[in-house]
Amino acid sequence: MMKYRKYNHRKTIMGLLSILILFLFLFPRMGYANEGTLTFHVTPEFPESQIEGTNSYFNLTLGPGETEELTLTLQNASNEPIKVQVTPHTAYTNVHGVVEYGKDAQTADSTLTHSLNELIEPSEEIELSGNETKSIVIPIHMPKEAFEGFLVGGLRIAEVKEEQDETPSDEEGVAIKNEFAYVVGVVVSNSRDSVQPDLELLDVFADQLNYRNVISATIQNFTPTFVNRLAVEATVQRVGENDVLYEASEEMMQMAPNSNFDFPISLEGDRFQSGEYVLNLRATSGEEEWIWEQTFTIEADEARSLNRADVTIDSSMNWWMIGAIGLVGILLGVIVYLVIQKKENPSKVKK
Repeated sequence: MMKYRKYNHRKTIMGLLSILILFLFLFPRMGYANEGTLTFHVTPEFPESQIEGTNSYFNLTLGPGETEELTLTLQNASNEPIKVQVTPHTAYTNVHGVVEYGKDAQTADSTLTHSLNELIEPSEEIELSGNETKSIVIPIHMPKEAFEGFLVGGLRIAEVKEEQDETPSDEEGVAIKNEFAYVVGVVVSNSRDSVQPDLELLDVFADQLNYRNVISATIQNFTPTFVNRLAVEATVQRVGENDVLYEASEEMMQMAPNSNFDFPISLEGDRFQSGEYVLNLRATSGEEEWIWEQTFTIEADEARSLNRADVTIDSSMNWWMIGAIGLVGILLGVIVYLVIQKKENPSKVKK
């Protein structure tokens, strides 16, 4: 794998403008992310450690080993009693290049030294009477050792519905659990010293997204800071050939600190073909640029398995072809039978 990295340096005035622009993009615009129809409202109450200028999520500077209290005011907007629970999560980057604050990655990035969900205590179920307002406190415990950059995640505040069994006449009951949630972001650091973002290309492989064939390129942000305004351009070719088989590009993506995601390059309905391929990928973030070239192999068994699972590929039997082959087989059988009969009964052949 070949990797190139290029830095551009500007004059002082351009550097100052870049810092101002970076400040606008440095922290996530989280606000309140909601799911479905909510019957309650959440308002964060900010402590003294809150960074000035942010009022939609917790943005804190805390010392090593320090404990802070995150206060949330919950308001039941309905006349009926409800139950609510608060769970902490560590931010990660999803396949679309968007930072997720209210869920956990299936597998945390190997460079993540402190998971925010392990530093924040989850709440018990909180009962709210009709139209009741209640404040709750969620402690966050900073790591004892100092760290660079940011720890990022979110508090997911979900209404918990009672499980209900729907029992058809001759079938077993089906448990249905509905949840509606807010997500309040959390960003904490020991200091606001800037950290230079850096990326790595970890892997390239045949994959599927929503049951459709794609080639995935795993891009890793191994630094404890956001990668903002991320743009990616990628092409795939067969080794030794110049024709571009597949390509993809995306702009204005963002990566969470110490996270990775699989950038998908769609096959646009094509079947995987076994063989050796080469990926050329260029990524940019502001004035930073990364360029990679990496070869990879698609095995025949892997291609067949993925092609069968692709919902856009017709893998059903070709009955016309099967019928034609069957007809040819029957005709051959008749011909062979007649030849054998002729050899066994030569006397019946007239003159």
